[in-house]
Amino acid sequence: MKNSKVAKEISIVLPAYNEASQIERCLLAVEEAVKSFSSSYEIIVSEDGSTDGTDALVYEMVKSNSNLVLLHSPSRLGKGKAIKNALAISKGELITFMDVDLATDLACLPKLLQAAKENGGMAVGSRHVKGSQVQRSLLRTLFSLTYNLFVRVLFMDGIHDHQCGFKTMTRNVALTVLDCLKSDGYFFDTEMIVRCKKLGFPVAEVAVTWIERNKGGSKVNPARDAKKICLELLAFRLNLTNDCP
Repeated sequence: MKNSKVAKEISIVLPAYNEASQIERCLLAVEEAVKSFSSSYEIIVSEDGSTDGTDALVYEMVKSNSNLVLLHSPSRLGKGKAIKNALAISKGELITFMDVDLATDLACLPKLLQAAKENGGMAVGSRHVKGSQVQRSLLRTLFSLTYNLFVRVLFMDGIHDHQCGFKTMTRNVALTVLDCLKSDGYFFDTEMIVRCKKLGFPVAEVAVTWIERNKGGSKVNPARDAKKICLELLAFRLNLTNDCP
């Protein structure tokens, strides 16, 4: 990552692919939430080869708001690459990643930022620790619990929720860890946590309020993708090395 200049307190990164139906609502809600406790922030939309005009909608909003940044890719790169590209231009001391659907209640954001600031590492939103409140289909709940148990057994990282799209890192951790990551797809979040722990950075789980959005529109199908995800996890476990700086 080339950009190491810190000029903001917080950078919020929103990877976006074909989110025209909800991107404006998302950006307005995120800005309203963050400006209630900070005046030093930026919101980066890392638009990832959308074909529905997501980039055009964000571009119009950027023209009248200096706190918004649009990072456009003409082709699909994957969530991981979109986040890495956003980090390269970010200016925040704390870097937060969240999903455009805002399944996690934004009222949880201050707790996440405070946890990362206090431990000097990473804080992750968790749907599977005491205090969390979750509304989700039974099938996806079972898939999530099984997946996270499998990851804990393989990597012994003690984390109960690897895939919640609500994570914060200090800038130093983000610059160090993200450069190590190999995955750009579904496994990106899990690899980020595993690498972080392996490098000795603390990872705190923060209970969140989470409501399933876009039912039926998820890019991951548990029945269809379970085998592929398990094989990817096993391959990563077998090849996990100390190849990070």
